[in-house]
Amino acid sequence: MKINIFRINLVCILITLQSVNAWSQSRKPVDFDRPVFLTSETSAQLIYLKWFSKGTKPAPDFMALRYEGKNPVEAGGVKMIYQTADSTFYAFYDTTVLKTSREKELQYFMVQLDTNRLAGYSSPISVIPSVPSRFWFTSTKAEKDDKLLSINLEWALSNKQTVQRIEVERSEHPDKGFLLLATLPADKTRFSDLEIKPDKVYYYRLLAIPTDQSQTVASNVIFSAAYNPQPPAPPWLVKSKRLRGGVSLQYKLSDAEAAGIRIYRNDGITPELRVVSDLIKPNDSLLITWVDTTGLLSGGITYIFAAKTESSSFVESAFSDLTYLRPIINYPPEAPTNFTAYEEDRKVLMHWENHESQNNIIAGYLLQRQSEGAEFKSIHPENSVLRLNSFTDNAVEPGKLYIYRLFTLDIDNNLSAEAAIATIHTETSLPIPPFALQAVSIEAGIQLEWGQVSYDGLSSINIYRYERGKAPVKLTSIPGESTEYTDADTQAGMLYFYYLTTTHENGMESGASEETSSIR
Repeated sequence: MKINIFRINLVCILITLQSVNAWSQSRKPVDFDRPVFLTSETSAQLIYLKWFSKGTKPAPDFMALRYEGKNPVEAGGVKMIYQTADSTFYAFYDTTVLKTSREKELQYFMVQLDTNRLAGYSSPISVIPSVPSRFWFTSTKAEKDDKLLSINLEWALSNKQTVQRIEVERSEHPDKGFLLLATLPADKTRFSDLEIKPDKVYYYRLLAIPTDQSQTVASNVIFSAAYNPQPPAPPWLVKSKRLRGGVSLQYKLSDAEAAGIRIYRNDGITPELRVVSDLIKPNDSLLITWVDTTGLLSGGITYIFAAKTESSSFVESAFSDLTYLRPIINYPPEAPTNFTAYEEDRKVLMHWENHESQNNIIAGYLLQRQSEGAEFKSIHPENSVLRLNSFTDNAVEPGKLYIYRLFTLDIDNNLSAEAAIATIHTETSLPIPPFALQAVSIEAGIQLEWGQVSYDGLSSINIYRYERGKAPVKLTSIPGESTEYTDADTQAGMLYFYYLTTTHENGMESGASEETSSIR
């Protein structure tokens, strides 16, 4: 049988003869794929046996046993394990039996073992001739024919003269359901099965019917699938998902007889697709899920993915539809650098190095401010992302300490693990008193006039008056934009002195203006 070997794990262990009474204790076996006897060969020096199991749960170890009288004992020799696609083969060379046994027929079976040597399932008992005193199948083979689209069987007998005929049995299962397929003369050593479906696996067993009506001799089970030159249908994508540092793809097969699919991906730079997975087998619903979180994919690159179906004849389909996916960025971006803040015209201006122009994963920046006794809060509109590398804070007050915290934000909304920090204490704003104050006596009282005062935060103008030898008295406060006031509460012939101050909206009052005086 032609096979495509994807992986061979060969373990050769020299084992010694010992009792296996402990193995025979009654308990539930470890759940591995069940073993089936495949073939045997006998020579003057040793007996070779091979078993196989089919599926996704092969046993990692095994022991070979043979009967000595009524008791099974562990056979001494060399064993090996290897895998081909979804079939696992267990081979054993018994190098001691022909030196000790006088039996014409030997009974063998194997027991699966896990890594702790706990027993799994055992194979059926196989009867092996130890000496060529009667006929047996010395070799069997099944392989697909890529021209006739058939399965060709070949075999050899140790003694054809004692055989009346050969019967060929076929089944779709390795250990049950065998039905008679053909009856052949004893000298035939080949048979081609043409009544098969492409890509379907068939199992065969040969029976040698003796001329003396003694017990029929059966071969081991051999199997193959017919060759199909037609490419299978490509798989179709069920769903895809971005993962941190990777992606997840789920495909469905439309061909139940397909062997599986292979995943292809580009390098993120060129459009060429290369295979990135082994053959992945479907589950019972023909679904295949593939996850790549190996860390080889960059969150800053959009990759192209596709898949191909592979038949059991190793023919690939065309590509599935292309899928474009970018993994979620797995690591936070770097914090901003060269973050500075300074005050100008009662505003705080900030600037930092723009990483966005150097790194395509940077979406922008998040700026937060903390004032005395408060928590950090975002200061740009509606927590939006800053796309520029500068910002002006117009909402600061004089004489206060402010701490600014700047984070980098990537395209997957990951914040930098650390922030750039800038601290500034705004300058104190001192109120300015009015200037050019003048007082003139008029019929209604004393008229005060001054130059217009202008500064940020001006709230009001305060008017003070006193008489010689007395303390100043605040007459009133008027709007800050005022430039004149008439003091009507005066007496004729009296001398009055005046000065003005201003009040900031924070409550701070300026010093006094120059004084002026007038007689009513």
